[in-house]
Amino acid sequence: MVTVIVNDVEMTARPGERILDIARRNSAHIGFVCDGNGFCQTCKVRVLAGSEFLSPPNDREKNWLSDARLQEGWRLGCQVSVRGEGPIAVITNAEELRRQAFAVINPPAGSSVATNVSSLTTNLTQQIIDQLVGYPWNMLNAIATIGLGRIINPWQSMERFNQWLTDIGKVVEQTLNSPAPAPPSDPLARVRAAADEVRRASE
Repeated sequence: MVTVIVNDVEMTARPGERILDIARRNSAHIGFVCDGNGFCQTCKVRVLAGSEFLSPPNDREKNWLSDARLQEGWRLGCQVSVRGEGPIAVITNAEELRRQAFAVINPPAGSSVATNVSSLTTNLTQQIIDQLVGYPWNMLNAIATIGLGRIINPWQSMERFNQWLTDIGKVVEQTLNSPAPAPPSDPLARVRAAADEVRRASE
């Protein structure tokens, strides 16, 4: 099993499993409007550690995410999968925005409302620009590769739709019942510790 940390919560995964599936199984705060078909972008994650243990960006990711965003570690959770023994750490776009909003309302020590508003505004503005610049062409690309039927009805069956609704309910409940944690002094401490453990085990 592979260690994957999503939004500071440690989870186990199998090689080949998608980040979105790992997050959904554990009710992590992540979006999946299109049910993992690769066109809604609500499952975006930023890789904090372990990018070498993940699949390389595929065509769908390259269509939706600019080279600059890929360099910053952004990936589509429904397209990126575990390819190594980890450890891997990601934060979802939904959770990062939530934490930035919490920081505006209740600024952590050493920060101010103004700087936190600036961070949130910069993040949102960049995302809006990315959408406006890429959306028309990328949606045409998505129709060509995924098919119009799957875009109109991504679930394709009542069973999948019911599972989608169930998973959304679990994510919403989990998110509402867990306040945004304060950022740890070293957000990658657990990842480094897990990496050391993997190294020791392989020696």
